[in-house]
Amino acid sequence: MRRFCFCAAVVCLLLSCKRSKAVDEQAVNVTPPVTAPAVAPSMILRAGEYPLWFQFTADGPALIETIEDACFSAALVPWPLAPHVRFMLAQGDTLLMAVNRDGFIRFFPQRDGDGYIGLYRFSGGEFWRQYTVGAFFFFDEKPAALLYRDDRFFDSDAPPPSPRIWTFDRNAANPQPLALPSLDAFAPQDGWDIDTLRRGGDGLWYFRAVKKAPAQLELRPEIRLLRSDLVKEGELVSLGAFQNAALPESISAAPGPLRDMAAAVFAESDSGLGAVVSPEFQTTRTFAINREKSAITGFYSGKPENAFLLATTPQGDALYAQTNANVIRHFSLPPLPEGFCYTGIGMCGDTIFASWEEQDEYSIGAAGFMVIQLMR
Repeated sequence: MRRFCFCAAVVCLLLSCKRSKAVDEQAVNVTPPVTAPAVAPSMILRAGEYPLWFQFTADGPALIETIEDACFSAALVPWPLAPHVRFMLAQGDTLLMAVNRDGFIRFFPQRDGDGYIGLYRFSGGEFWRQYTVGAFFFFDEKPAALLYRDDRFFDSDAPPPSPRIWTFDRNAANPQPLALPSLDAFAPQDGWDIDTLRRGGDGLWYFRAVKKAPAQLELRPEIRLLRSDLVKEGELVSLGAFQNAALPESISAAPGPLRDMAAAVFAESDSGLGAVVSPEFQTTRTFAINREKSAITGFYSGKPENAFLLATTPQGDALYAQTNANVIRHFSLPPLPEGFCYTGIGMCGDTIFASWEEQDEYSIGAAGFMVIQLMR
């Protein structure tokens, strides 16, 4: 019922809002979904040359008229507590988002060649609202998100999340627990939490298991640093090895086409490292040519017939590089208000999805994503 009401509200908003003539004439549609045996999309999008802005609310992403409507609309809270796009993944023609304190979003093309994209939301409900998303990756071809209890900014009465690993299925309306042998050895029921999980440059996964003593005992927590392929039992590693696994990979570790395009994009944007989402990757990977320079985010497609890299700076200065083109194309994403920035970028078909946030040091206010067509 909530999903139906949300879709209806979106349609009403589009019909009632007074937009400029240019916006009215663009080919941008948000239409109610057609009922299907599987989980139906929350809405269907069709992007044009003008942006669609979405802001996260307690009931999921809501369409807003302009990005200015997001100003002063949400309180600034420490980032682990704030709903925002925590990570993106890509799989084939599908783009996925793990939304902090909320759940998953899946974007999937609906009709060949027409540019219609279904937005599917899988809400984690009250359980997810207690925890922070710590990682997002593929395991056995399934998208998997790690939840953990973050009490760096406040004391939480919530126990370690159980289950801690979640996935979703297009035939189920809500996220589903997922078994992960190497992490399941540290049972939440025994007080264990996994607050860090990352892929190292060697292809193995490094994680930190923490078991806190009861507050009245005032003892230091028990901490174990481990690595695993996520199937076998984790092996202990040194602090140095654990910290090194968090460093960006050398650009030489990137696939050949990406390596060349990333080097060119780094040079033209005067940046030195980039976090890249790709259907080729199990998780987001960060490559560096100079860690002292600024960072960009990017989306890489390695299709032989059209390999490309789309990247953006936090300010929205975008670059588009192709293997069969000698010139990198520069363009700008729609401007953001002061104090806002772009935090990630992905693609579904010819449609760009760019996450945005209102930031103030370690806090986030309003957050959401922008949708616009890539003009090739």
